[in-house]
This record gives sequence, C-alpha cells and structure tokens, in this order.
Amino acid sequence: MKSFLCFFTCLLPLMISANNPKEIAEGNNKFAFELFHQVQDSTTGNNLFYSPFSISTALAMVYAGAHTETALQISQTMNFPQSENFHSDYKHLLDGLNTGKEDKIQLNIANGLWAQKNFKFLDSYFNIVKSNYYSELKNVDFTDAIESEKTRKEINAWVEQKTNDKIKDLLSQGDLNSLTRLVLVNAIYFYGDWEEPFKKQRTESKDFTLMAGAKINVPYMNQQGRYNYYEDTKIQAIEIPYQDNKASMVIFLPIKSKQMAELEKSFDYKYYQDIIDAFQSNEVRLSLPKFQTTYKINLGTTLSQMGMPLAFSPGGADFSGMTGRRDLCISEVIHQAFINVDEEGTEAAAATAVVMKMTAIRPSSDIKVFNADHPFIFCIKDNINGTILFMGKIMNPEVSK
Repeated sequence: MKSFLCFFTCLLPLMISANNPKEIAEGNNKFAFELFHQVQDSTTGNNLFYSPFSISTALAMVYAGAHTETALQISQTMNFPQSENFHSDYKHLLDGLNTGKEDKIQLNIANGLWAQKNFKFLDSYFNIVKSNYYSELKNVDFTDAIESEKTRKEINAWVEQKTNDKIKDLLSQGDLNSLTRLVLVNAIYFYGDWEEPFKKQRTESKDFTLMAGAKINVPYMNQQGRYNYYEDTKIQAIEIPYQDNKASMVIFLPIKSKQMAELEKSFDYKYYQDIIDAFQSNEVRLSLPKFQTTYKINLGTTLSQMGMPLAFSPGGADFSGMTGRRDLCISEVIHQAFINVDEEGTEAAAATAVVMKMTAIRPSSDIKVFNADHPFIFCIKDNINGTILFMGKIMNPEVSK
C-alpha cells in the first residue's frame, strides 16, 4: 500500500529531562487514552477515529513557545516529560518512526508554520521548531481578508497534498481572521499492506450487531493464521501486523455487543499495555468487517477541560517563548482523520492545525475464533517504539461521517 505521512505543527519547551524518545512515546500513548474518554460517546452510535500522535506533535510545537503556568498545564495535559531535552528527544522519536520501513510501510513527516509577516517572532522559537520538527515556515498576511483567505486555501491544499488527498478542507472559512498571527499544522498519512493479505474471494456479507441490538449486513474479510491473541471473560484482543511487522493494528472486541459501553469506560493506558504484554501467538480464525470512516473535531474546549485552559485564555496565556511578550493565545485546535480498511491493508491519514491569535484581542494449540461482528475499539501502533499512531472505535462499519 502507500505511506504514513505526519504533519507536525505545534511544539513546546520542557523543563527537566527525558532520557529517550520512549518516554515521550509513553506520554503520547497516555494522552491517547485520556482523550478517548473525553471524546467518545457510546450512546450516540457514531464511529470515532483520530491520531493522538498528530495532536501531540502539533501541541509539542506550541509547547516550545510556552512559559510559566501555561507551559506546565500543557505538559501535564499532554503527558509531556518535563525535560530540557524534550524537543531533541521528540526529533529522535520522529526519526525513529521512519527507520526500516522501506517501501512497504512508509512514514513521512511534514510540519508547517504560517506566520504573520512583519510580526515580531523570536528566532529562537522558530529555530527550535524547524530544527527538531522539520517544519517549513512561510510568512503571510492574515490582516488582509483576501490574503488571509488565500492562505487558508493554501494550508488546506498543503494538508491535502501531504495526506495523499485524504484530508480535505481542514480549515473552514472563519477559522482565520485579522487577529491570527500563527498557524501550526501537523499531518500524518499511512498506507500499509497486511503481512498476510485477506483473499478477496473469501470476503462475504453477514450481520453486524449495533449497540442497540439492530443488525446490518456488511462485507467481512475472512482469514485463518497465527496472530498475537488475548482473551478473558470480557474481551478478545488481536494484533494484525502490516508487512515487515514494523506496525500493526490491534483490535479490542467485547465478548458481547452490549459490553461495549463497559469496555469504553475501563479502557485506559494500563489496561491497553497489560493486554499488549499478555499477547500469545495463537491460531485464529479471523473475521473482520471492511470499514471506512472520517472524523473531525475542534479540540479547544476538550483540551481546556482536560487541564490546559490558560493556553486558550486571551488574558492568561503565556507564549512569550514565541514573541518575547504575552500577546498570543490559542484560538483553535482543529483535528481531522480518515481511515479505510480492506483486504490489502490500511490507509489512514490525519491533520492537526493549531491557530494562534493576538490577545485582545495465554499459549494454546486450539483454534480461536475472532469474529468482530459488533462494535470494537482499535488502534494502529508503530512496533519499534510502541507509539500509538491512530486510535478509534467502530460502532457501525456501514457509516462514514
């Protein structure tokens, strides 16, 4: 298949010291689950899909310009290690994600900055972002309505190109205005072939049971082979590798459809890691629905409620690491993601834009059966350092919204 593409937009400075990128990866994974509990709602029956890695990377760039209590709130909310080496360690994490994937699983990372021309930003801030996040920088004019609209379209076109045309219209009209001074963008694109592709002739339609008990008929991919597998009285879990085993999809399936709400409530980073550590190789008869879904959300309110309200406060934000003054705050954090799963593999993409404005302004030989015929949670993880790249849940494989 194709490639993982990651845009990295916002990054912030740390204080004490992370020993290696794995500490950052673990922090990002913890954030992935905390965000899951904030944005998921089992009662709606809607699918959910996002890239915690894209969001963390974008906010890391913003963090590079945050000081005092604003920086502390961001680091605590995002689970960033408080380290003076944070940004260089994040750079090593980004570099490591591209290691050894060759052409079978490609991970391309791109970050973009669009800054108001003639507005005094500190060179020290841009140096941190450009050298550690490989971010491009372009000077534009947000104060002119026509030029600002051109910039919005330019950013959307850049995101679309970086995500292989999968993320379109990330920024809507009104997201940028005359008070906008900086837009940081991160995008990630992934295309990976399964290690063992599903045979299309074995794909067949059968029922998928929704949360409310209704059944819909959808196409299922079917295969038998050895997989990392786990089961207990409440759930089954399976790891499906992509080629070269550099990345994989992990699916967490409640034993019964009605147990999905209970799984969502208890599903945290420790639970996830305990299952990953408990995986055993087993022969499994796997049945997985094909699915495609998109998801878009403005995370401003969510991130504030999670513990970083100062970053969005015109009177309280301290991003003096960007300008030398406390004259900027975050106005928008917009995230959009896409995934398609079929017999050959998985294509996934996501982008995150942060808009800154002026303030005032067990082992067994038994054959197991894993039949994902009701709602489930899943993630796509890098197998080199364990970073969760994408995460979501499928409530209805027939729905794309």
